[in-house]
Amino acid sequence: MKITRRSLLAPGLLASLIAGPAVASGESVRVLLLSGQNNHDWTATTPELETILGEDGRFGVDVTEEPGALTARSLEPYDVIVSNWNTFGKDPAKAAWSPDTRGAYVDFVRRGKGHVVIHAGSSSFDDWEDYRRLTLATWKMEQTSHGPNHAFPVRIDDPAHPVTAGLEGFTTTDELWNRPGLVEGVQVLASSFSAPEAEGKGNREPTVLASRFGEGRALTVLLGHDVRGMSTPGFRTLVRRGVEWAATGTVAAPSWRWQKEKDALALVGPSGPLWQFRYGKDLDAAYFHPVSTPDGRVLTWDQPADHVWHHGLWFSWKFINRVNYWEIDAETERPAGRTSWSNVRVDASDETGAQVAMQLAYRPAGTDDPVLEEERSIEIGLPDAEGTYSLDWVSEFEALRRSVLDRTPLPNEPGGQPWGGYAGLSLRLTGDLSAREVLSNDGPIVDMPDDRY
Repeated sequence: MKITRRSLLAPGLLASLIAGPAVASGESVRVLLLSGQNNHDWTATTPELETILGEDGRFGVDVTEEPGALTARSLEPYDVIVSNWNTFGKDPAKAAWSPDTRGAYVDFVRRGKGHVVIHAGSSSFDDWEDYRRLTLATWKMEQTSHGPNHAFPVRIDDPAHPVTAGLEGFTTTDELWNRPGLVEGVQVLASSFSAPEAEGKGNREPTVLASRFGEGRALTVLLGHDVRGMSTPGFRTLVRRGVEWAATGTVAAPSWRWQKEKDALALVGPSGPLWQFRYGKDLDAAYFHPVSTPDGRVLTWDQPADHVWHHGLWFSWKFINRVNYWEIDAETERPAGRTSWSNVRVDASDETGAQVAMQLAYRPAGTDDPVLEEERSIEIGLPDAEGTYSLDWVSEFEALRRSVLDRTPLPNEPGGQPWGGYAGLSLRLTGDLSAREVLSNDGPIVDMPDDRY
Protein backbone atom coordinates (compact mmCIF):
# COMPACT_ATOMS: atom_id res chain seq x y z
CA MET A 1 0.00 0.00 0.00
CA LYS A 2 1.30 3.45 -0.95
CA ILE A 3 0.60 6.45 1.29
CA THR A 4 1.94 9.80 0.10
CA ARG A 5 2.96 12.56 2.48
CA ARG A 6 2.14 16.08 1.25
CA SER A 7 3.81 19.40 2.07
CA LEU A 8 1.11 21.88 3.02
CA LEU A 9 2.92 25.03 4.16
CA ALA A 10 3.35 27.66 1.46
CA PRO A 11 7.00 28.68 0.93
CA GLY A 12 7.88 31.94 2.61
CA LEU A 13 4.71 32.12 4.68
CA LEU A 14 6.50 32.09 8.02
CA ALA A 15 8.78 34.91 6.95
CA SER A 16 5.78 37.05 6.02
CA LEU A 17 4.33 37.13 9.53
CA ILE A 18 4.87 40.03 11.86
CA ALA A 19 3.12 38.64 14.92
CA GLY A 20 2.11 35.14 15.92
CA PRO A 21 3.01 31.79 14.36
CA ALA A 22 1.61 30.72 11.00
CA VAL A 23 0.67 27.32 12.38
CA ALA A 24 0.40 25.64 15.71
CA SER A 25 3.66 24.17 16.93
CA GLY A 26 3.42 20.80 15.24
CA GLU A 27 0.46 19.48 13.28
CA SER A 28 -2.24 18.57 15.77
CA VAL A 29 -4.54 16.54 13.48
CA ARG A 30 -3.30 13.66 11.30
CA VAL A 31 -5.52 13.06 8.26
CA LEU A 32 -5.64 10.12 5.88
CA LEU A 33 -7.29 11.21 2.63
CA LEU A 34 -8.73 8.39 0.50
CA SER A 35 -8.43 8.94 -3.25
CA GLY A 36 -7.61 7.18 -6.51
CA GLN A 37 -11.12 6.24 -7.64
CA ASN A 38 -14.36 8.21 -7.84
CA ASN A 39 -17.13 8.80 -10.38
CA HIS A 40 -16.15 12.48 -10.07
CA ASP A 41 -12.85 14.14 -11.03
CA TRP A 42 -10.78 13.04 -8.04
CA THR A 43 -7.55 14.08 -9.81
CA ALA A 44 -8.68 17.70 -9.35
CA THR A 45 -10.69 17.53 -6.12
CA THR A 46 -8.16 15.61 -4.03
CA PRO A 47 -5.44 18.28 -4.46
CA GLU A 48 -8.08 20.92 -3.69
CA LEU A 49 -8.98 19.17 -0.45
CA GLU A 50 -5.29 19.09 0.44
CA THR A 51 -5.12 22.82 -0.20
CA ILE A 52 -8.20 23.49 1.95
CA LEU A 53 -6.73 21.64 4.89
CA GLY A 54 -3.32 23.17 4.28
CA GLU A 55 -4.74 26.69 4.61
CA ASP A 56 -5.18 26.10 8.34
CA GLY A 57 -1.77 24.65 9.16
CA ARG A 58 -2.94 22.28 11.89
CA PHE A 59 -3.57 19.31 9.61
CA GLY A 60 -0.97 16.84 8.46
CA VAL A 61 -2.40 15.10 5.38
CA ASP A 62 -1.37 11.81 3.83
CA VAL A 63 -3.05 10.46 0.69
CA THR A 64 -3.65 6.84 -0.26
CA GLU A 65 -4.99 5.65 -3.59
CA GLU A 66 -5.18 2.06 -2.31
CA PRO A 67 -7.69 2.12 0.56
CA GLY A 68 -8.45 -1.54 0.03
CA ALA A 69 -5.02 -2.34 1.46
CA LEU A 70 -5.57 -0.54 4.77
CA THR A 71 -4.89 -2.41 8.01
CA ALA A 72 -5.32 -1.63 11.68
CA ARG A 73 -1.58 -0.96 11.87
CA SER A 74 -1.48 1.40 8.88
CA LEU A 75 -4.44 3.37 10.28
CA GLU A 76 -2.97 3.69 13.76
CA PRO A 77 -1.09 7.01 13.23
CA TYR A 78 -4.19 8.89 12.07
CA ASP A 79 -6.94 10.83 13.82
CA VAL A 80 -9.45 10.98 10.98
CA ILE A 81 -10.20 9.44 7.59
CA VAL A 82 -11.49 11.77 4.85
CA SER A 83 -13.10 9.90 1.94
CA ASN A 84 -12.93 11.32 -1.57
CA TRP A 85 -13.14 7.75 -2.92
CA ASN A 86 -15.97 5.55 -4.13
CA THR A 87 -16.74 2.45 -6.20
CA PHE A 88 -19.80 3.88 -8.01
CA GLY A 89 -19.59 2.35 -11.49
CA LYS A 90 -15.86 1.75 -11.11
CA ASP A 91 -13.44 -1.18 -10.95
CA PRO A 92 -15.22 -3.87 -8.89
CA ALA A 93 -11.88 -5.39 -7.90
CA LYS A 94 -11.07 -2.27 -5.88
CA ALA A 95 -14.28 -2.77 -3.90
CA ALA A 96 -13.22 -6.25 -2.81
CA TRP A 97 -11.95 -5.22 0.61
CA SER A 98 -10.95 -8.11 2.81
CA PRO A 99 -12.79 -8.83 6.07
CA ASP A 100 -9.70 -7.63 7.94
CA THR A 101 -9.67 -4.29 6.09
CA ARG A 102 -13.39 -3.80 6.62
CA GLY A 103 -13.05 -4.57 10.31
CA ALA A 104 -10.05 -2.28 10.76
CA TYR A 105 -11.85 0.55 8.93
CA VAL A 106 -14.98 0.67 11.08
CA ASP A 107 -13.07 -0.14 14.29
CA PHE A 108 -10.84 2.88 13.63
CA VAL A 109 -13.87 5.15 14.13
CA ARG A 110 -15.80 3.01 16.60
CA ARG A 111 -12.90 3.17 19.05
CA GLY A 112 -12.83 6.96 19.14
CA LYS A 113 -11.50 8.47 15.92
CA GLY A 114 -13.17 10.30 13.04
CA HIS A 115 -14.58 9.83 9.55
CA VAL A 116 -15.52 12.53 7.00
CA VAL A 117 -17.24 12.03 3.64
CA ILE A 118 -16.98 14.57 0.83
CA HIS A 119 -19.87 14.61 -1.70
CA ALA A 120 -20.01 11.13 -3.29
CA GLY A 121 -17.26 9.69 -1.09
CA SER A 122 -19.79 7.29 0.45
CA SER A 123 -21.19 5.80 -2.78
CA SER A 124 -19.79 2.32 -2.16
CA PHE A 125 -20.56 -1.05 -0.55
CA ASP A 126 -24.35 -1.42 -0.76
CA ASP A 127 -23.97 -4.76 1.08
CA TRP A 128 -21.95 -3.42 4.03
CA GLU A 129 -24.32 -2.12 6.73
CA ASP A 130 -21.66 -0.77 9.12
CA TYR A 131 -20.11 1.25 6.29
CA ARG A 132 -23.44 2.79 5.36
CA ARG A 133 -24.12 3.73 8.99
CA LEU A 134 -20.65 5.24 9.23
CA THR A 135 -21.01 7.35 6.09
CA LEU A 136 -24.45 8.76 7.09
CA ALA A 137 -25.75 9.52 3.57
CA THR A 138 -25.48 7.61 0.32
CA TRP A 139 -26.76 7.62 -3.23
CA LYS A 140 -29.86 5.41 -3.10
CA MET A 141 -30.74 3.91 -6.45
CA GLU A 142 -34.22 4.75 -7.79
CA GLN A 143 -34.63 7.39 -5.07
CA THR A 144 -31.71 9.84 -5.11
CA SER A 145 -31.28 12.33 -7.94
CA HIS A 146 -29.73 15.69 -8.71
CA GLY A 147 -30.20 18.51 -11.18
CA PRO A 148 -27.50 20.54 -12.92
CA ASN A 149 -24.89 22.48 -11.00
CA HIS A 150 -26.48 25.77 -9.97
CA ALA A 151 -26.25 28.52 -7.38
CA PHE A 152 -28.21 27.95 -4.16
CA PRO A 153 -28.09 29.09 -0.53
CA VAL A 154 -26.88 26.82 2.27
CA ARG A 155 -28.73 27.34 5.56
CA ILE A 156 -27.20 26.54 8.95
CA ASP A 157 -29.79 24.39 10.75
CA ASP A 158 -27.90 23.47 13.93
CA PRO A 159 -26.04 26.56 15.24
CA ALA A 160 -25.25 24.75 18.51
CA HIS A 161 -23.13 21.99 16.96
CA PRO A 162 -19.35 22.59 17.19
CA VAL A 163 -18.97 22.34 13.39
CA THR A 164 -21.54 25.03 12.62
CA ALA A 165 -21.50 27.15 15.80
CA GLY A 166 -21.07 30.80 14.88
CA LEU A 167 -21.22 30.18 11.13
CA GLU A 168 -23.59 32.02 8.83
CA GLY A 169 -25.31 30.61 5.79
CA PHE A 170 -23.68 31.11 2.40
CA THR A 171 -24.38 30.70 -1.30
CA THR A 172 -22.52 28.16 -3.40
CA THR A 173 -22.58 26.84 -6.96
CA ASP A 174 -22.63 23.08 -6.68
CA GLU A 175 -24.59 19.87 -7.25
CA LEU A 176 -27.48 19.43 -4.83
CA TRP A 177 -28.63 15.89 -4.09
CA ASN A 178 -32.35 15.16 -3.81
CA ARG A 179 -33.52 12.55 -1.31
CA PRO A 180 -30.23 10.85 -0.41
CA GLY A 181 -30.42 7.68 1.65
CA LEU A 182 -29.93 8.77 5.28
CA VAL A 183 -28.99 6.91 8.45
CA GLU A 184 -31.74 6.99 11.04
CA GLY A 185 -31.25 9.64 13.72
CA VAL A 186 -28.52 11.58 11.87
CA GLN A 187 -28.13 15.28 12.79
CA VAL A 188 -28.70 17.71 9.92
CA LEU A 189 -26.31 20.62 10.45
CA ALA A 190 -27.05 22.46 7.19
CA SER A 191 -29.53 22.16 4.33
CA SER A 192 -30.58 23.75 1.05
CA PHE A 193 -33.87 24.21 -0.78
CA SER A 194 -34.18 21.95 -3.80
CA ALA A 195 -35.84 24.24 -6.34
CA PRO A 196 -38.11 22.65 -8.97
CA GLU A 197 -36.65 24.91 -11.66
CA ALA A 198 -33.27 23.22 -10.98
CA GLU A 199 -34.82 19.72 -11.23
CA GLY A 200 -35.38 19.68 -7.49
CA LYS A 201 -38.23 18.26 -5.43
CA GLY A 202 -39.42 21.51 -3.86
CA ASN A 203 -38.25 20.72 -0.33
CA ARG A 204 -35.19 21.12 1.85
CA GLU A 205 -32.35 18.66 1.35
CA PRO A 206 -29.51 17.96 3.82
CA THR A 207 -26.06 19.20 2.84
CA VAL A 208 -24.06 18.63 6.06
CA LEU A 209 -24.75 15.78 8.50
CA ALA A 210 -23.13 14.52 11.70
CA SER A 211 -23.45 11.59 14.10
CA ARG A 212 -21.59 9.54 16.67
CA PHE A 213 -20.29 6.13 15.65
CA GLY A 214 -19.40 4.11 18.71
CA GLU A 215 -16.86 6.26 20.56
CA GLY A 216 -15.97 8.15 17.38
CA ARG A 217 -17.53 10.82 15.18
CA ALA A 218 -18.81 10.85 11.60
CA LEU A 219 -19.50 13.83 9.34
CA THR A 220 -20.78 13.99 5.76
CA VAL A 221 -20.60 17.06 3.50
CA LEU A 222 -22.74 16.39 0.43
CA LEU A 223 -21.37 19.52 -1.25
CA GLY A 224 -18.10 19.54 -3.20
CA HIS A 225 -19.00 18.09 -6.61
CA ASP A 226 -16.03 19.81 -8.24
CA VAL A 227 -13.29 22.36 -7.63
CA ARG A 228 -15.65 25.25 -8.33
CA GLY A 229 -17.96 24.12 -5.55
CA MET A 230 -14.98 23.56 -3.27
CA SER A 231 -13.75 27.11 -3.89
CA THR A 232 -16.68 28.61 -1.93
CA PRO A 233 -15.34 30.00 1.38
CA GLY A 234 -18.28 28.51 3.29
CA PHE A 235 -17.49 25.03 1.98
CA ARG A 236 -13.82 25.37 2.88
CA THR A 237 -14.67 26.48 6.41
CA LEU A 238 -17.10 23.59 6.87
CA VAL A 239 -14.50 21.05 5.72
CA ARG A 240 -11.81 22.33 8.07
CA ARG A 241 -14.16 22.55 11.04
CA GLY A 242 -15.75 19.19 10.20
CA VAL A 243 -12.42 17.39 9.94
CA GLU A 244 -11.25 18.92 13.22
CA TRP A 245 -14.46 17.94 15.02
CA ALA A 246 -14.43 14.39 13.63
CA ALA A 247 -10.82 13.99 14.73
CA THR A 248 -10.99 15.61 18.16
CA GLY A 249 -14.63 16.18 19.16
CA THR A 250 -14.08 19.93 19.39
CA VAL A 251 -13.48 22.92 17.10
CA ALA A 252 -10.95 25.46 18.29
CA ALA A 253 -11.83 29.14 18.19
CA PRO A 254 -10.46 30.87 15.08
CA SER A 255 -6.85 31.91 15.46
CA TRP A 256 -5.91 35.27 13.96
CA ARG A 257 -2.44 36.25 12.84
CA TRP A 258 -0.83 39.33 11.31
CA GLN A 259 0.67 38.94 7.86
CA LYS A 260 2.91 41.63 6.45
CA GLU A 261 4.08 41.67 2.89
CA LYS A 262 5.83 44.40 0.93
CA ASP A 263 3.49 47.42 1.12
CA ALA A 264 0.57 45.43 2.56
CA LEU A 265 -0.79 44.38 5.96
CA ALA A 266 -3.48 41.75 6.55
CA LEU A 267 -5.24 40.05 9.43
CA VAL A 268 -5.57 36.38 8.51
CA GLY A 269 -7.73 33.66 10.05
CA PRO A 270 -8.59 30.05 9.26
CA SER A 271 -10.76 31.13 6.30
CA GLY A 272 -8.18 33.50 4.82
CA PRO A 273 -7.66 37.27 5.11
CA LEU A 274 -10.26 39.13 7.16
CA TRP A 275 -8.91 42.30 5.56
CA GLN A 276 -5.83 43.55 3.78
CA PHE A 277 -4.57 47.14 3.45
CA ARG A 278 -2.48 47.84 0.33
CA TYR A 279 -0.27 50.90 -0.04
CA GLY A 280 2.28 50.15 -2.79
CA LYS A 281 3.80 53.18 -4.50
CA ASP A 282 2.69 51.90 -7.91
CA LEU A 283 -1.00 52.13 -6.98
CA ASP A 284 -3.32 55.03 -7.78
CA ALA A 285 -4.92 54.75 -4.32
CA ALA A 286 -4.12 53.13 -0.98
CA TYR A 287 -7.02 50.80 -0.26
CA PHE A 288 -8.49 47.79 1.55
CA HIS A 289 -9.11 44.56 -0.36
CA PRO A 290 -10.28 42.05 0.50
CA VAL A 291 -12.65 43.03 3.26
CA SER A 292 -14.30 39.79 4.37
CA THR A 293 -16.59 38.20 6.92
CA PRO A 294 -14.90 35.93 9.50
CA ASP A 295 -16.04 32.80 7.64
CA GLY A 296 -14.19 33.91 4.52
CA ARG A 297 -16.88 35.55 2.40
CA VAL A 298 -15.24 38.39 0.48
CA LEU A 299 -17.36 41.56 0.45
CA THR A 300 -15.25 43.82 -1.77
CA TRP A 301 -14.25 43.92 -5.42
CA ASP A 302 -10.93 45.25 -6.70
CA GLN A 303 -10.73 46.62 -10.25
CA PRO A 304 -13.97 45.19 -11.68
CA ALA A 305 -14.01 45.17 -15.47
CA ASP A 306 -16.71 47.84 -15.68
CA HIS A 307 -14.83 50.31 -13.41
CA VAL A 308 -11.17 49.38 -13.10
CA TRP A 309 -10.53 52.46 -10.92
CA HIS A 310 -12.68 50.97 -8.14
CA HIS A 311 -10.57 49.44 -5.36
CA GLY A 312 -12.55 47.67 -2.64
CA LEU A 313 -12.65 50.24 0.19
CA TRP A 314 -10.79 53.43 -0.78
CA PHE A 315 -10.85 57.23 -0.86
CA SER A 316 -10.62 59.44 -3.90
CA TRP A 317 -11.74 62.93 -4.84
CA LYS A 318 -13.57 63.27 -8.17
CA PHE A 319 -12.59 66.75 -9.43
CA ILE A 320 -10.15 69.18 -7.82
CA ASN A 321 -10.02 72.36 -9.87
CA ARG A 322 -11.68 70.42 -12.74
CA VAL A 323 -8.91 67.79 -12.78
CA ASN A 324 -10.24 64.21 -12.52
CA TYR A 325 -8.66 62.20 -9.69
CA TRP A 326 -11.27 59.41 -9.91
CA GLU A 327 -11.36 57.75 -13.33
CA ILE A 328 -8.45 56.41 -15.37
CA ASP A 329 -7.52 58.22 -18.58
CA ALA A 330 -7.76 55.77 -21.49
CA GLU A 331 -4.51 57.04 -23.08
CA THR A 332 -2.27 57.14 -20.02
CA GLU A 333 -4.04 54.40 -18.02
CA ARG A 334 -3.63 56.68 -14.99
CA PRO A 335 -5.87 59.38 -13.52
CA ALA A 336 -5.24 62.97 -14.67
CA GLY A 337 -5.07 63.91 -10.99
CA ARG A 338 -2.44 61.95 -9.07
CA THR A 339 -2.55 60.85 -5.43
CA SER A 340 0.71 60.00 -3.65
CA TRP A 341 1.55 59.11 -0.06
CA SER A 342 4.56 59.23 2.22
CA ASN A 343 5.62 58.74 5.85
CA VAL A 344 3.54 55.57 6.04
CA ARG A 345 3.42 53.98 9.51
CA VAL A 346 1.72 50.61 9.89
CA ASP A 347 1.54 48.93 13.31
CA ALA A 348 -0.23 45.79 14.49
CA SER A 349 -0.89 44.52 18.00
CA ASP A 350 -2.60 41.45 19.41
CA GLU A 351 -4.07 43.70 22.11
CA THR A 352 -5.24 46.81 20.23
CA GLY A 353 -5.53 45.86 16.55
CA ALA A 354 -3.89 47.72 13.68
CA GLN A 355 -3.11 51.41 13.11
CA VAL A 356 -2.25 53.09 9.82
CA ALA A 357 -0.96 56.65 9.52
CA MET A 358 0.12 58.35 6.31
CA GLN A 359 0.45 61.71 4.58
CA LEU A 360 -1.09 62.14 1.14
CA ALA A 361 -0.73 64.77 -1.56
CA TYR A 362 -3.01 65.56 -4.51
CA ARG A 363 -1.51 67.10 -7.65
CA PRO A 364 -2.28 67.24 -11.39
CA ALA A 365 -0.20 64.85 -13.50
CA GLY A 366 3.07 66.38 -14.68
CA THR A 367 3.34 68.85 -11.79
CA ASP A 368 5.29 68.74 -8.55
CA ASP A 369 3.24 71.11 -6.42
CA PRO A 370 0.23 69.59 -4.61
CA VAL A 371 -3.01 71.53 -4.42
CA LEU A 372 -4.25 69.59 -1.40
CA GLU A 373 -2.65 67.58 1.40
CA GLU A 374 -4.15 64.98 3.75
CA GLU A 375 -3.28 63.49 7.12
CA ARG A 376 -4.92 60.06 7.29
CA SER A 377 -5.23 57.70 10.25
CA ILE A 378 -7.09 54.38 10.28
CA GLU A 379 -7.68 52.13 13.26
CA ILE A 380 -8.84 48.57 12.60
CA GLY A 381 -10.25 46.78 15.61
CA LEU A 382 -9.74 43.12 16.43
CA PRO A 383 -12.71 40.81 15.73
CA ASP A 384 -14.82 40.08 18.80
CA ALA A 385 -16.30 36.72 19.79
CA GLU A 386 -18.94 37.05 17.06
CA GLY A 387 -16.43 38.12 14.44
CA THR A 388 -17.54 41.76 14.35
CA TYR A 389 -14.81 44.32 13.71
CA SER A 390 -14.60 48.01 12.81
CA LEU A 391 -12.50 50.36 10.69
CA ASP A 392 -12.27 53.90 12.05
CA TRP A 393 -11.05 56.16 9.21
CA VAL A 394 -10.13 59.81 9.87
CA SER A 395 -8.85 62.20 7.17
CA GLU A 396 -7.88 65.85 7.64
CA PHE A 397 -7.33 67.98 4.52
CA GLU A 398 -5.48 71.24 3.99
CA ALA A 399 -5.76 73.28 0.79
CA LEU A 400 -2.35 74.64 -0.22
CA ARG A 401 -3.96 76.99 -2.72
CA ARG A 402 -7.46 77.76 -3.89
CA SER A 403 -9.17 74.38 -4.48
CA VAL A 404 -12.64 73.72 -5.83
CA LEU A 405 -13.98 70.23 -5.03
CA ASP A 406 -16.67 68.96 -7.40
CA ARG A 407 -18.31 65.85 -8.83
CA THR A 408 -20.56 64.84 -11.73
CA PRO A 409 -24.05 66.31 -11.13
CA LEU A 410 -26.79 64.06 -9.79
CA PRO A 411 -29.89 63.29 -11.92
CA ASN A 412 -31.97 65.98 -10.18
CA GLU A 413 -29.33 68.66 -10.85
CA PRO A 414 -28.61 70.61 -14.08
CA GLY A 415 -26.78 68.32 -16.46
CA GLY A 416 -27.25 65.46 -14.03
CA GLN A 417 -26.26 61.88 -14.87
CA PRO A 418 -27.22 58.48 -13.38
CA TRP A 419 -23.58 58.07 -12.41
CA GLY A 420 -23.41 61.48 -10.74
CA GLY A 421 -22.22 62.14 -7.23
CA TYR A 422 -19.42 59.62 -7.00
CA ALA A 423 -16.36 60.54 -4.92
CA GLY A 424 -15.06 60.37 -1.39
CA LEU A 425 -14.87 57.33 0.87
CA SER A 426 -16.15 54.52 -1.34
CA LEU A 427 -16.94 50.83 -1.08
CA ARG A 428 -17.21 48.64 -4.17
CA LEU A 429 -19.13 45.53 -3.13
CA THR A 430 -18.70 42.16 -4.77
CA GLY A 431 -21.23 41.15 -7.39
CA ASP A 432 -21.83 37.87 -5.53
CA LEU A 433 -23.88 39.38 -2.72
CA SER A 434 -27.29 37.73 -2.47
CA ALA A 435 -28.55 40.08 0.25
CA ARG A 436 -27.34 43.28 1.87
CA GLU A 437 -28.42 45.91 4.38
CA VAL A 438 -26.82 49.35 4.41
CA LEU A 439 -27.08 51.69 7.37
CA SER A 440 -25.93 55.33 7.35
CA ASN A 441 -25.97 58.04 10.02
CA ASP A 442 -29.43 58.97 8.73
CA GLY A 443 -30.81 55.43 8.96
CA PRO A 444 -31.24 52.50 6.56
CA ILE A 445 -30.64 53.10 2.85
CA VAL A 446 -33.56 51.56 0.98
CA ASP A 447 -33.60 53.52 -2.30
CA MET A 448 -31.06 51.89 -4.63
CA PRO A 449 -32.10 52.82 -8.20
CA ASP A 450 -31.08 50.21 -10.77
CA ASP A 451 -29.74 48.12 -7.88
CA ARG A 452 -26.70 50.39 -7.62
CA TYR A 453 -25.58 49.08 -4.28
